[in-house]
Amino acid sequence: MVTIMHDITALNAARHFKVNTKSKAASMEKLSSGYRVNRAADDAAGLTISEKMRSQIRGLNRGSQNVQEGISLIQTADGALVEMHSVLQRANELAVQAANDTNTDIDREAIQKEINEITEEINRISSTTTFNTRTILLADQPVRINTSNYSNITMNDKVAAPGHPNGAWGKVIDFSGTGPDNILKLADKRFSVTCSDNCKQTFNFEFTTDTKSSISVQATPGSPLRPSLYVTIGLNEKGIRDGKDIVGKIFELVKSEQAALGVSGGGSETLIGHANGLTIDGGKLIMYSRDGGPTYHPGMGMIHADELLVLEEDLNIQTKARSHDSITLTIRTVNSDTIGLSDLSVDSYDNANKAIKNIHSAIDKVSDYRSYLGAMQNRFEHVILNNDNSSENLQDAESKIRDTDMSKEIMSEARSSLLEQAGISLMSQHQQDRRSIYNLLNNI
Repeated sequence: MVTIMHDITALNAARHFKVNTKSKAASMEKLSSGYRVNRAADDAAGLTISEKMRSQIRGLNRGSQNVQEGISLIQTADGALVEMHSVLQRANELAVQAANDTNTDIDREAIQKEINEITEEINRISSTTTFNTRTILLADQPVRINTSNYSNITMNDKVAAPGHPNGAWGKVIDFSGTGPDNILKLADKRFSVTCSDNCKQTFNFEFTTDTKSSISVQATPGSPLRPSLYVTIGLNEKGIRDGKDIVGKIFELVKSEQAALGVSGGGSETLIGHANGLTIDGGKLIMYSRDGGPTYHPGMGMIHADELLVLEEDLNIQTKARSHDSITLTIRTVNSDTIGLSDLSVDSYDNANKAIKNIHSAIDKVSDYRSYLGAMQNRFEHVILNNDNSSENLQDAESKIRDTDMSKEIMSEARSSLLEQAGISLMSQHQQDRRSIYNLLNNI
């Protein structure tokens, strides 16, 4: 039946032409982009799955880079420790040389000078070996003391204590580097001061996580006329946020107990004991031997501050995209103090042999840390291999969901193109049929 008002044949041909054109366009998009899923409508479930896989893949790749940076840090530290081993071997050679009694005192003095320089070089390596500006042989220290020796510190450096003449003997414990980010590293650490090498009186300072600081003065066993001092700084006390607050609180507490300490003749000075003064300068706590007090001699006012030293610091190496999926790399403080070389002396046969023993122990400690770093590097390399393997397999799985099957899509595009061309041809032929009706009407 030929009709005019409803040309069903044309409508059918147009509908199929539209479908084929849309199918061809979709195939062209997939072929040109390389992706089967270009929008959520293409495969809603597949898009969700593939995006999760992409997150894993990129996290694994970034994790491998993180671990490689950790390996670079380890190699930098190990390189510095190689040199530290080298200078320790030289120190051992010198100590063995000094243990020979064919040496004179002058000879041993010359050997001592080189050993002292070696000790200083060990400390320099520790404090200057960095990776991305981070020290990697020295854990982050909230406190600094103006000496290369953290233990058995004698007050033998001249400082200009505020309000006192230049030349007052003293020692500075610098809390200026203490801030909100590292203040709690002082928790459970302590330091103490003794009035002299043969004095039983002590002044004890301790840091806790308490919310209140305190001070007490107690009788010293064997020395009832000279009481000992005990100061506890609560790091969570309101108003204590940094090093300046800490030294201010210490000074405030000690000043409040001058009478109980039994000090005299101090005037405007704040004293610890009868010979040692205490003052502050910003974040610096300064202890000094008073002008007019006893003449300074080695052993006077000994500060035992080795427990303020932070021995280890953990670095987290993120290995994957999941939260807290990391490996902990421990940075150790490796200097003359931590390896037991703070007081090397070769001025006699016995001391030289003691030095040999200490140097051997130091070599073992450096070797132990190098072994740890080597083991961690091997572990990191396995992590990289595992990450790369997982990333490859996930990439393959994601490809099956997301990527275009080129051969299949080419065939689909070719079919759609042929059908589209056929539709154009048929609609053209149909137009000829419509013209025949027009011509027929004209002849009536």
